[in-house]
Amino acid sequence: MQRYNDLRILCTGMGWPSAQPGGLNTYFKHICESLDTQHELEALVCSANKPEVKSGLRVTNVAGTNLKLSKRRDAFRMQAAEIMNGQPVDIVYSHFAPYSLGVAMEAKARNIPVVMTFHGPWSEEIRLEGKGLKHRFKTMIAKSWEMKAYQLADAFIVLSETFRDILHHQYGVPLAKIHIIPGGADVGRFKPAANRSAIRTKLGLPEGKTVVLTLRRLVNRMGLLQLLEAWKEVVRSKPDAVLFIGGKGPLKTELESRIVEYGLQSSVRLLGYIPDSELADYYQAADLFVVPSQALEGFGLITVEAMAAGVPVMATPIGGNREILEKYRPDMLFAGTSSSDIASGLNRILKHPELWPTGEQCRNHVLEHYTWKRVSEQVNEVFHSVIDLDDRHAYVRNQSAAARKRGGREQDESSLSGSYR
Repeated sequence: MQRYNDLRILCTGMGWPSAQPGGLNTYFKHICESLDTQHELEALVCSANKPEVKSGLRVTNVAGTNLKLSKRRDAFRMQAAEIMNGQPVDIVYSHFAPYSLGVAMEAKARNIPVVMTFHGPWSEEIRLEGKGLKHRFKTMIAKSWEMKAYQLADAFIVLSETFRDILHHQYGVPLAKIHIIPGGADVGRFKPAANRSAIRTKLGLPEGKTVVLTLRRLVNRMGLLQLLEAWKEVVRSKPDAVLFIGGKGPLKTELESRIVEYGLQSSVRLLGYIPDSELADYYQAADLFVVPSQALEGFGLITVEAMAAGVPVMATPIGGNREILEKYRPDMLFAGTSSSDIASGLNRILKHPELWPTGEQCRNHVLEHYTWKRVSEQVNEVFHSVIDLDDRHAYVRNQSAAARKRGGREQDESSLSGSYR
């Protein structure tokens, strides 16, 4: 029976953060890099550009993002089948249901165990961002693909209790199959600034101001409209505070309009997309990081990244952010998700910076609970529980087959003896 090192792992993700930023892709990159130090790993992604990967890590771009989703799904299946036919694979580790479906089907046809990380209800995310009959039909198709993929998994990894409950209640996955493993931060990269003033000057951020930062995809469920409405109240009591919003998305035009409508041009700046190479600088330049999510926040990688950089974080009590802060500093959680809850919480904290957790305290909490080394160790445990279980099932199947074979021989011998009597 294989043990803890040198598994042959086929990983399937959505994209790669160098070409397609986002929490899922960032998670996928880091867990692949961490697992690759212990195992033989190959990763499959879909990307518009060639992924920029760490030396020695095998990442194959199976299709461009311009293809129809069904074509991308089929490309993953064909590439996975080619790999499985060419070499042994011990386990398939999947991260995005639409791309996982065909790969999991090929794996199960070869008795290869499948572990899936559930990053959230994809169909529900689609439903929340549109309206109309065509959109409802699209949501139904997405849910169907998810259900088919999840039926093929031997075990699931989720990043929070919230997503465990969604996976169990909305998709019918037994609790015994679900393992909660929070995400991590790159603590070597995200760390407190040696000279924050120099970084602010480099980024063109103001000195003598309290800088509040958020990094979000500009869509409704991220809570940016609520944050802007709250900011009207914040600047009345804290006029030296400035809010910086990094990210891109379909909500940009509406955010720009609200900033003008609320008269916040001097205290709010939309930064646009922040390149990955500048991300650590922006964390280090901030006094406070805020996460105003309204729904479906499975973990919150940005929360632990900011804390690793020594920046206190305030967040709405949604999903993984609630779980991170509740066990650490519950006073850094907003009372709810409304703009009034956000305004009240920000005013309370900004008036009393002496009550904030220190940069050292923030970072130490991440070092203790949220490193990629810790994540990969726990993922390894899930892999081996599934492989061991698969080995036991194979043993039972082989024993049963042997017993049937022996029984058949005994019956044949009995029949033969009877013919000579």
